[in-house]
Amino acid sequence: MPRVSAVLALIRDEGILNLPRVAFESLRLLDFHIFVINRGELREPLPVPEGVTMYADALDRLKRAREKRTDLSNEFWRDQMSGASHCATLELNGELGGVVWAYVYPAERPLIVLVPGEAELSTSYTVEEFRGRGLYRALLWFATEWQLRERPRLFTIVASNNPTPLKAVYQVGFHEVGVIRRRAISGPKFSIAKMKAGR
Repeated sequence: MPRVSAVLALIRDEGILNLPRVAFESLRLLDFHIFVINRGELREPLPVPEGVTMYADALDRLKRAREKRTDLSNEFWRDQMSGASHCATLELNGELGGVVWAYVYPAERPLIVLVPGEAELSTSYTVEEFRGRGLYRALLWFATEWQLRERPRLFTIVASNNPTPLKAVYQVGFHEVGVIRRRAISGPKFSIAKMKAGR
């Protein structure tokens, strides 16, 4: 799906009359909470709702699902929009219900400066009709466990206006290491090395 199609999907999802609001929200200042988890810090598995199946390294599976669907939001296209190459997906009774993208070093990220052995779990999404069932939390735990088998440290970022992930990251075992106040489309980057050097 080319970038133009992603813009068309945004118009479909938000409506053309809401585009000024979306643009304004991307320019307002938000607090972005930086969370980290190291291998060995993952909490006990969380309950998985009945009928759920999750898949690691599922990009090929997601591509096949996208061929059959025209109603998927932008979050299901991050491989073509922002260079993501790894994702975990969740299906509920065989229907695609969620995705979590993993950006692995040397991927360039808007906020995190990744170093070798690190990755960022980002752009997670649960299909609206499936929300409120614990699916996001289950998929986040699953993706975190998968990625921690591959590398010693993971990051994730949650904007202050997104309460569901703010609760779920703690339940998985992430802990907050910093906050960056910035506009959604610009601003400083977070680096563990710089944070340690500043102490």
